[in-house]
Amino acid sequence: MFQKAASYLKNHILQQHLFFLFLAILTIVINGYHFGTFDQVFHITFLKKFICPELYPNDSFLSLRLYHFSFFWFFFIPFLKAGCLEISLFIVHILTVYGTIWMFWSLSDLLFKNPQANLLISIALIFPHIGFPGFQIIEFSLLNRTFVLPFILGSIWLYLKGKKPLAFLLLGVMFNLHAIYATFALCMFMLNEVITLSRKTWWKSIVYMLIFIIFSLPVLIWRMRTGDGLDLSLRPEMLKLAADGLLNTVYFPISTSSVQIGNFLAGAGTVWAFILGYRQMPKTPQHRTMRNFMLAIGILLGIAIVVSYLLPVTLLLQFQLLRAGVFMLYFGMLYLGGFLCQQKSSGQISNRGFGLLELSFVLLVTPLFTIFFHYLSKRFSKIKLRQAWLIFLVCAIQSVTVIAAMQGGFWAPGIHIFGPQSDWRDVQDWARDNTPVETMFITPPQIFWHYTPDWRVFSERASVVTIPEMMEIPFDPPYAEDFLYRLNAVAPGALEQFNGNYIESLDITEEAFYSNDTTDFIELACQFSADYLVVERGYAYDFKTAYAKGDFIVYRLPACP
Repeated sequence: MFQKAASYLKNHILQQHLFFLFLAILTIVINGYHFGTFDQVFHITFLKKFICPELYPNDSFLSLRLYHFSFFWFFFIPFLKAGCLEISLFIVHILTVYGTIWMFWSLSDLLFKNPQANLLISIALIFPHIGFPGFQIIEFSLLNRTFVLPFILGSIWLYLKGKKPLAFLLLGVMFNLHAIYATFALCMFMLNEVITLSRKTWWKSIVYMLIFIIFSLPVLIWRMRTGDGLDLSLRPEMLKLAADGLLNTVYFPISTSSVQIGNFLAGAGTVWAFILGYRQMPKTPQHRTMRNFMLAIGILLGIAIVVSYLLPVTLLLQFQLLRAGVFMLYFGMLYLGGFLCQQKSSGQISNRGFGLLELSFVLLVTPLFTIFFHYLSKRFSKIKLRQAWLIFLVCAIQSVTVIAAMQGGFWAPGIHIFGPQSDWRDVQDWARDNTPVETMFITPPQIFWHYTPDWRVFSERASVVTIPEMMEIPFDPPYAEDFLYRLNAVAPGALEQFNGNYIESLDITEEAFYSNDTTDFIELACQFSADYLVVERGYAYDFKTAYAKGDFIVYRLPACP
């Protein structure tokens, strides 16, 4: 049945794309969609400031909007003005997921010419899969990096098809929307150009690079005219600040944190998956090119390790080179899918064995599990044990993963087109509707998570300091001084306790914030010209209550003496 469905979709283009759209919607339902949270806390806030310069008038954090070198969000300015930003973002997100599934199908079809592999990789995208350094293939909100992904994969498809001028042109355009992912793909292309360099056609590589530069000029000019331009200075203190707080996973490959250990193992699984698949494929120019792409990723990761441990060059820190590992996940999933289908076609895996591996490939969070079950099923075959028993193990692993992810706040299915509905959101709405735009709040700086918005997103009001600001410091290193001044004032002693575990960083900040007493908050109000204090209900202070809802209380701070 699986083979028939794969062949049918391969030969019916309209039904194929309707299937992609169906998978996209199903993927969004399973992965969740959350407006105004995680990385969107920066983008949405910055976008509002671009539209309404009068917002956040005394909030220094908003100056960092000039250091997000992407034109992507500017395309949504008309929708924000028209009051339909949330709907437009959701629609584009659906189309982006649809495009991502389409491109994975297309790459699989180009590389393996096996309809079953195309279908298998497409279905696998429904469920969350992670590699190194912990990013999912399909994320739970629209970001510029998620939007460019199908186009980056499309440029890789063009490159493999031999349409290199178009590939470099598309990559240059995408550089204006997300410079980091476009640069990673550019490094793959250029390494392959160097490896396959010919005396007769060497000039073509230069032309390709010129095409890329020409189409990436808008963001390059913006970058050169902002701040220090291409900053090649060494900033170990900035790296320590960012990594110790929230960004250890994007600067250091492994630590004692269980999350990072898991990410590292998942990353190793993606490399293993690629090697398994690559070894089984004919050594055509396309497969050799993919090998060179993986080599480029390995070189980028090696440079990232040198930068993080020995040579913290600011520009390279800003590129967060460890994030090149997400392409290992993309390529590993592709080649593992191709490997499984090739093994089935050649008779090396029985139909039942393929069903088991298909289930693990689709459901389980890392390819490492599928590889494990591949070797385990072969072992079962040798000792004549029924492989069907392994299906219960697959389901058990998936059940434990789901429970752990949901309890830890790492997975939250559900569609929230207009943002989360919570007491924290209600307090922000109250602040927006009942205070002047110049109002300054002291808020719990630690309230932020994958599915929890930062204070500024919906309140449209300034906060003295919030912990997500720490993630933006590498893009404008001089900003660190101002951030440290405010964080040390609002959460005294927290910074010295940060150890690179971002979950513990939030807990440490919470404890430090609530170590302040009534007198301390009066002094902070005078120091930062704050008008209101927001706290969780378990903490009471001798101020007049301005608003209370559920878990939160808003106090009116007294005027300074």
